Amino acid sequence: MRICIMIYGGDNLSRRKATEGLHLRKDGRWERKEKINGKMRWFADKDPSEAWKKRDAAIAASKQEQEEIDAGPLFKEVSDVYKAKVMEMKLGTQRSYLPAISRANKKFGEKRMREIEPYMISDFLNEISTMARTTVSNQKTVVNGIFQVWIKSHLWRGDSNPAKLITIPRGLSHVKREPPTDDQVKIVKDHYMDPDALPAVVFLCTGERHGEACAIRLKDIDFDKKRIRISTHIDHGSGSNKVLDGTKTPAGVRVAPLLKMLEEALEPLRHLPGETYILGGKLEPLTASKYKRIWASFWRKYGYAVQQCYASKSKLSSGKIKKYTHKEWKATVCAHQFRHEYVCMLAE
Repeated sequence: MRICIMIYGGDNLSRRKATEGLHLRKDGRWERKEKINGKMRWFADKDPSEAWKKRDAAIAASKQEQEEIDAGPLFKEVSDVYKAKVMEMKLGTQRSYLPAISRANKKFGEKRMREIEPYMISDFLNEISTMARTTVSNQKTVVNGIFQVWIKSHLWRGDSNPAKLITIPRGLSHVKREPPTDDQVKIVKDHYMDPDALPAVVFLCTGERHGEACAIRLKDIDFDKKRIRISTHIDHGSGSNKVLDGTKTPAGVRVAPLLKMLEEALEPLRHLPGETYILGGKLEPLTASKYKRIWASFWRKYGYAVQQCYASKSKLSSGKIKKYTHKEWKATVCAHQFRHEYVCMLAE
């Protein structure tokens, strides 16, 4: 009997303590009313200890929530805003910055902005130091830009930029783009009437980038005054084939002289409509894949192309995955090299 009384008494004492700070509602539930992080909260249960457990869980959650608020938003949230800004920049800038955004998200995406310290960014740049100097420099620019978005935001109101304290690693590789060799220039000059040679002839005689060269139409050429008007370019990025006004830089919009070699190479096209694109000879501009095939086809004839293999796969109606192996020729001559030779052509 004494044992039963002791157990009952102990339980009654425990319950009497558990109800302190709680209010018994008319429905028989014990309730705790408390302001947490500036918000009034209510926790109720028939068992007072359960009401306290709910309250304690809310306190713990609010503490974690406050810590997250203090640490700032996730890096990937801010980078998404920065990416939207990059998508409004020039195509060349997009091609440089978008891969850098992806790399930064892979490294810091799940971290909060104030958790990222200067040494972390320094380690990140060292990890990619096998890449070209320009690539690493662009990476630092992108991380810096993401922190600037955080700082300038009226919503986030960031207050630090660790990327500003970091310099890019020393001794990074810097590849100098060489002009074409004498043999390559000679091949173009000796075979400039070959239709497949036309892209190389255009680069050699205008100094244009491939997107600008692909946008030249017959109506842009004044054969009488020997002039070519350069004012548009083709966007070959992400499978696109759009004709856009302007060029990569303002200086690219210009009137270039029509050199005799190019004039003769274009002679077979002069009977076509003025809207015809000189590279491809059609009313639609060359796609990126067709341009690459023409370029590779010409240089393959003279030993400046290699055959490459790549794999693809597709899902059959049976559900099985079928793998394919494709072969294609790729020129070992870079079209951009001929921009450097253009100045020499003008001097001659």
